Amino acid sequence: MILPLPSPLPRTDRMLLRASLWLTPPDDRESWLRCWQAELWHRHHLRDASTTGAADLYAGLIRDALWLRCESWRIAFTGTAVLCLLVLSTLLLLTSLPLLVLTGTPHALMLFLIAAGPRFLCEASLVTIVSFATTSQYIEHAARAATLTQLRTRLFEAAKLAFVLAIAFLFSTDVFQPIEATHCFLAEILQPLGFVLLALCGLRWSFRDGDGRCKQCLRALASPARVGRPSWNFLDTNGTELLCTRGHGLLSIPQIETSWRRSSRWIAA
Repeated sequence: MILPLPSPLPRTDRMLLRASLWLTPPDDRESWLRCWQAELWHRHHLRDASTTGAADLYAGLIRDALWLRCESWRIAFTGTAVLCLLVLSTLLLLTSLPLLVLTGTPHALMLFLIAAGPRFLCEASLVTIVSFATTSQYIEHAARAATLTQLRTRLFEAAKLAFVLAIAFLFSTDVFQPIEATHCFLAEILQPLGFVLLALCGLRWSFRDGDGRCKQCLRALASPARVGRPSWNFLDTNGTELLCTRGHGLLSIPQIETSWRRSSRWIAA
C-alpha cells in the first residue's frame, strides 16, 4: 500500500516555522525543522484538532527554539574567561550601588573614589605582594605555550586581580562608611582590616581559579578524576587529573610530593 504524500502546511505554520528557525542554533536547525514540520502536519490532520491544542503547539514550538538557543549559549560560555569576568563586573556594579546611595549622585561618587584612590592603591599593593609571596603552588608546563596564549593568560589574571581588589575595597567601604559620621576612628581601623581580609580571600580564590583552568583556552577544567593508587607513589602516577573539555590537555596533580614530582604539571594534547 502506498501512503499518500503529506499536503503542504498552511501559510501561518510556514511563517511561524520560518520565524522561529532563526531562534535555533545553526547546527540544530535542520533536525529542529524536520521534527516540527512533522508535528504540525500531524496536528492538522487530526480529526479532533482544536484551537486550544494548536495554540499550545505553537507556544511549545517557540519555547523549544528558545531553549535550544539558550542551551547553546550555556554550553558556549560555561566555564569561560568571559563569563568569569562578566560575573566579577556584575559584582563590582552591585557593590558600587550602596556607595552611590550614600554619596547621592554619580558625580559625588566619582569624587569620593578619586579621593580614596591613593589609599586603595597603597592597601591593594600590600595585599597583592603578600598574596604572591605566600602562594607556593607552581604548575610545570611540559611544553612552552605560545606567546599569544601567555599574553592572554596574563591579561585575564590581571583583570581578575583588579576586579577582586576593587570589589573587596567597595564592599568594605559599603559596610563601614555609614558609621564614619559617628565613629570615625573605629571606621578608619575596621575598613582597611575588612578590605585586607576580603582581598586575601578573593586573591586566594583567583589563584585557585587560575590553576584550575586550561592553559590554552582558559576554560574551567572538568571535574577531577583520581588516578593511580597510594602504593604507586614511587613507581607510577598517583594523584588527580583534570581534563580540558575542548581537548587541549590535562592537569596532573600529585597526591604526595616526591623527589621526582614536586608540583602539578600541565600536559598539552
